[in-house]
Amino acid sequence: MTFIRVSEVMSRNPIKVESSLTAEEGAKLMAHKGISSLLIEEQGRIVGIVTERDIVTKIAANGLSSSEIKLKEIMSSPLIHVEGDSPLETAAEMMWKRKIRRLPVVINNEISGILTENDIVRISPGLIEITRGILEKEDQGIVKGVHGVCDSCNEFSENLVYKAGNYYCERCYSEKAQM
Repeated sequence: MTFIRVSEVMSRNPIKVESSLTAEEGAKLMAHKGISSLLIEEQGRIVGIVTERDIVTKIAANGLSSSEIKLKEIMSSPLIHVEGDSPLETAAEMMWKRKIRRLPVVINNEISGILTENDIVRISPGLIEITRGILEKEDQGIVKGVHGVCDSCNEFSENLVYKAGNYYCERCYSEKAQM
């Protein structure tokens, strides 16, 4: 019985910057590196994260000057993270519940990567339904083709069916439908 670990999917070597950088400097760095978030450091410790969305919603949308705002003023903190050996499905659910699109990954007590919605879609497209909250209500919708462990028989399947807040292999789903 195997599952995909977050550490197998995450984007490695996230960019860390000092909290004293301006939002303009941060935005330029993101554009130059082709990334959409920065981890924010203070005294060698990661204290938050700034995303492109933070710059748009907290600065641009409010008519503020990105050259005058420090990253520490717009960062999301405290930092929500996931352990690298956690199942990908757990991380996807955490992202949905917290309404975030990027999740720092901790391995050996250090942030070693970032898990994004794009990382999840690349590996397991069915899990994006969780991160987007499409399956918000337990009795809403059926999603097929998810890889993982059946909630009923605990066997691995490459074609789980999500229904009523649980994942079922095809055999268990058919048995539930007949009841």
